[in-house]
Amino acid sequence: MNIEFIRPIIKYIPEVQIPKKHVPFKEKMMWSVAMLFLFFVMGVVYPVHVNPTDMPPAYQQFAMIFASTMGTLISTGIGPIVTSSIVLQLLVGANMIDVDLTTQEGKALFQGAQKILTVIIALFEATAIVIGFKLGFEYVQSTGHVWGLMNPFVQFTIFQIALGSILLMYMDEVVSKWGIGSGIGLFIAGGVSKTIMTASLTFLPWIDPSRFSGLPLGVIPNFIEKVSQGSVEPLVLFTLIFPLIATVVVFLVVVLCESMKIEIPLSYGGIRGVGGMHPIKFFYVSNIPVILAAALLANVQMLPGVVGIDVYDPPSLDDMGILQKIVYQGSRYITLGELNGILSPDNIDKLLDIDILMHLIIYAIVFTLLCVLFGKFWVETTGISAEKVADQIQSGGMQIPGFRRDKRVIEKVLNRYIPQITIISSVAVGLLAVGADLLGAIGSGTGILLTVGILYRLYEEIQKEQVSEMHPMFKKFLGKS
Repeated sequence: MNIEFIRPIIKYIPEVQIPKKHVPFKEKMMWSVAMLFLFFVMGVVYPVHVNPTDMPPAYQQFAMIFASTMGTLISTGIGPIVTSSIVLQLLVGANMIDVDLTTQEGKALFQGAQKILTVIIALFEATAIVIGFKLGFEYVQSTGHVWGLMNPFVQFTIFQIALGSILLMYMDEVVSKWGIGSGIGLFIAGGVSKTIMTASLTFLPWIDPSRFSGLPLGVIPNFIEKVSQGSVEPLVLFTLIFPLIATVVVFLVVVLCESMKIEIPLSYGGIRGVGGMHPIKFFYVSNIPVILAAALLANVQMLPGVVGIDVYDPPSLDDMGILQKIVYQGSRYITLGELNGILSPDNIDKLLDIDILMHLIIYAIVFTLLCVLFGKFWVETTGISAEKVADQIQSGGMQIPGFRRDKRVIEKVLNRYIPQITIISSVAVGLLAVGADLLGAIGSGTGILLTVGILYRLYEEIQKEQVSEMHPMFKKFLGKS
């Protein structure tokens, strides 16, 4: 399908201009920090007459992945942005959309289509959230009107939340063009880091119990309080501190995996002593499969709300219609649900329930298979397949020592590693994310995995920026234009 028909629409869509000259490192940092600050501000601003909303634990995991805060302007978070990217990448990869991404015109057309689709999905997800969580229900009820989709107040609430996601889309564009790294990655890392710090260190109930009575103590203050009492059993204390231990263990494992790599030696034009290494990281597919898999399952998890099932208090299966029963059961078994923290000491006995055990097996298999699927797709469509990497090495005048300079030879050598590491890394990131969620790690396994990967790459980007600021000639070696 040719999407040229949307080109006249694209010219009316606002766009963040690309810098016409090099942006200094300090200015890039300022733009990135400003967008992150604005993101946190939007996370505490609520639509008109909408009160803060607590999410069920199952939804809180995906809220961190999507960098969203339920009930605020960023209730949908980066969900529409990621979902639109998934849809278009799949359509392009399957040759269902005819667009040439090797040209500037094709890239502009693709980006314009992604913005249009993001707006559409933002409206859809905002509608699903407002209906599913009945945002603003108390206010509508107090006015004596009927709460429903046709109510002007409900429609205005949907508009505000959708507008929040659209603003995030442009904030991501600002970071990508004027800042460092990716705006989406920055928002995810900021949201997960905030969750981990809050859940671990919150001590406000100690300062003013009457004012912060509804706010739970952080893991560390709660542990200290129980130890000071002196009568708490060791197993109870271990259970209290277990989420923090799981978080630290997962963090260290991810850091270790991020640093693991295979290096293929390269030489320049056959000249001895002149060359380098082409690294193939253990996490070759990065955290992209987890983001895409989590995004897809998060959208699946919203479906019960669309068909009229209350996410807070779902009815019994006997009271559901056929469609509702299929949607509810299907979304339950292939999403995390009540499995969060199932392997912690106080919950592990629940695995004796055959229903929960089947849920765990199905969820782990589905999530891992989705990671493999998206991992292979991402490698083939983003220029990191063996063929594309061989092209890059060949065009750079490099070759593998001991082999003649031929693209086919380079590709043959790379095929010994890249197809296998693609599957292995996709399975590894999938199982690591699932395992951390099952352990009940703070910030969710997927959130920790994404945050560590994002911060690791942000650190590398900052290093490159600092080196390039030292002398402009370094830009050529770092691939800067």
